[in-house]
Amino acid sequence: MKVLFAAGGSAGHVDPALATAEALKDLSPTASITFMGTNAGIESKLVPSAGFPLLTIEKLPFPRRLSISSLVWPMRAFSNLQRARRIVRDFDVVVGFGGYVSAFGILAAYLQRVPRIVHEANALPGMANRLAARLGAVAFVSYPRAEKQMKDARLMALPLRKSMQAAPMDQSEAKQFFDVPVDLPTVLIVGGSLGARRLNAMVSKMVTDGGSLPYSIIHSLGHDADLPEASSRYRPLPYIERMDVALSAADLVISRAGAGAVAQISRFEVPAIFIPLWHGNGEQGANAAPAAGLGAALVLNEDDALESRLLTEVNRLIGNSTELSQMKSAYAKLPASLHSCTGAHEMTAEIIAQVRAQVR
Repeated sequence: MKVLFAAGGSAGHVDPALATAEALKDLSPTASITFMGTNAGIESKLVPSAGFPLLTIEKLPFPRRLSISSLVWPMRAFSNLQRARRIVRDFDVVVGFGGYVSAFGILAAYLQRVPRIVHEANALPGMANRLAARLGAVAFVSYPRAEKQMKDARLMALPLRKSMQAAPMDQSEAKQFFDVPVDLPTVLIVGGSLGARRLNAMVSKMVTDGGSLPYSIIHSLGHDADLPEASSRYRPLPYIERMDVALSAADLVISRAGAGAVAQISRFEVPAIFIPLWHGNGEQGANAAPAAGLGAALVLNEDDALESRLLTEVNRLIGNSTELSQMKSAYAKLPASLHSCTGAHEMTAEIIAQVRAQVR
């Protein structure tokens, strides 16, 4: 069995692919697993470090406005598609998780008549996965809202890495892992794998102006960010490899609302303040809506008042253990597809079923 995962651009696309690949390797050790991505995206670091080979195409996001580069995009896209076709023809099934890498992989698989599967993690499906569903890919979604927008889609939890499937670590041990005070509340701040400049700047100001903070901060700034000076109550990091430990340590998390981040936070039931990044089709706001609607999270819009509102809400929540407990309990009311850790195993079973169907 030869399986190609087409995923790249951000950890939100790559992590669920890696989670599925790891589950598939456990269930079928003889399976040949390869990734298709780019040399420029985060997949160029995450995939090799996970032990899987990476075949590359050009980094070529979809143009969203008219420019000189958008005029030559069709020629570059055609070349990229031909490269993808040469790659996918050697595989039994192609599995995509959205984004431009997945789009080229799934379209190439359609042209080469290779079975294809996609998973849409966001509440509002992206263009790549909507196209994939129309081209006959077996489609899965995490959000009931997305189920209504993609042809013949079925609900399935987002595949999570092994560490994210385990039970949370003891909170004191998790805080010790990051060397933050055990006797203080901990705020985890995550801007996403690519960072969030404004969020990072606000955190820096919180730390600088806050004096002796009544809580500690674990802060993931992004791979390319300059790290500020650490202190006993502030731990800046470029990227958090053990997000399971960080979420176990956290009493409150501040995060963008990418599908992967929301799924991980919901899995560990951490009270959250989501600050959606308003790009694309506005999917981050839609991703945060179910948890916010149940009272498990707050949603703050990125406007001029964000900095003062964020600091006010953090101080209010950290000082209110009853409200934090109620927020944590509210996650249990989410639909199973938004709260489960079984997605990787379910996707693996579907991959095996698709390959077996071709052999018959």
